[in-house]
Amino acid sequence: MATKKRVFFFEGNRDGTVGGSYFLMYDLVLGLDKGKFEPVVGFYNDNFLVEKLRSAGVKTVVFGSPPVFEFKRRFLNSLLMPVKKLANFYHQLVAPTIRFRRFLIAEKIDLVNANNSIRSNHPWMIAAKLLRIPCITHEMGINESFTGMAKYLGKRLDAIICLSYAIHDTMQDAGAGFANRHVVHCGIDLDRYQIVESPDELRRKFAIPEGAPIIGVVGNVKPWKGQKTIVSAMPTLVKKYPNLRCILVGDMPDYARQYHEELRGIIKSNQLDDNVIFAGFQKNSIDFMNLMDLVVHTSVDPEPFGIVTLEAMSVKKPLISTTIGGPAEVVKSGKSGYLIPPGDPNVLADTVDLLLSDKKHAEEIGEAGFENLVSNFTFEKSLKKTMKIYDEVLSK
Repeated sequence: MATKKRVFFFEGNRDGTVGGSYFLMYDLVLGLDKGKFEPVVGFYNDNFLVEKLRSAGVKTVVFGSPPVFEFKRRFLNSLLMPVKKLANFYHQLVAPTIRFRRFLIAEKIDLVNANNSIRSNHPWMIAAKLLRIPCITHEMGINESFTGMAKYLGKRLDAIICLSYAIHDTMQDAGAGFANRHVVHCGIDLDRYQIVESPDELRRKFAIPEGAPIIGVVGNVKPWKGQKTIVSAMPTLVKKYPNLRCILVGDMPDYARQYHEELRGIIKSNQLDDNVIFAGFQKNSIDFMNLMDLVVHTSVDPEPFGIVTLEAMSVKKPLISTTIGGPAEVVKSGKSGYLIPPGDPNVLADTVDLLLSDKKHAEEIGEAGFENLVSNFTFEKSLKKTMKIYDEVLSK
């Protein structure tokens, strides 16, 4: 009987917000053929998925973020910039590489799968290469530039898995069009999406009147996610739908507090305090999509893929998304959803009105979206393609 290959998954996010990349990795780890692969998972920061993975029997380690060196006296940071850079080169790259190399040896890792981008996780890549352990990364962002280090290491990885052609093509344009790139569209595991709180329970919890139409955005509240577009569309929409509720579901990183205050300002100046609800981070965001009459995806920068689009389709909700990035590869506009220009509150308001005013059409769009998901974006298809790449890399 063949020995199981130990695959180490590492999530490179450091800002503390749990987003789509975490859940994609989580599904992949739990979905692996356990007869062939044994997963080990690592994070920089603790989060609620750590305990879920451990409960599922997956060894999971929290490493803590490498420290950033700063002089206590601010003027020294400018005066002694070369010293500061050298110190951070050691703390951010050299020391973690040594530490991670020891970890890979101790855990007898056969394959490293880094999460997020060739722009990050460099200590893991170097540690793996020093040990001649195959190393791949999931490229989960649309990046228009790459450092020399990212290009050097990215070209030498055994595989780069792009979540969409939008990512794949942008890498090409940015001078990182390496031959080791593969496109594997995301898929979602429908069995993982279980409704915990019913629409009636959520209406009571958030004091939403019976019969009031509900729209919303699911995604961390930060500028590029574009929640400002839907908030700016609300003054127009409430004229026709006075009881309309817009729910914003998602965490808010510290650096986005000014953006949050800007949203609050728009809400207050237009007397929308009762109409717009900040639900914050929710472990089971699918409950909120199930509550909504339609789901809106408002990103104003190209979305790498947009797992939210599939989640909305999974509960047969009509979807409105922007035209840029991965969603354009998922949504067939006018058939399985609607694609609209980013950052345009007027077009968004018109499209929301179109769906709220015609329930039959909205139901047809929701049904078509679900059929699109089942036909083209199942987790099984995504998993099969990913494990094929694992097999090819490990067989070299």
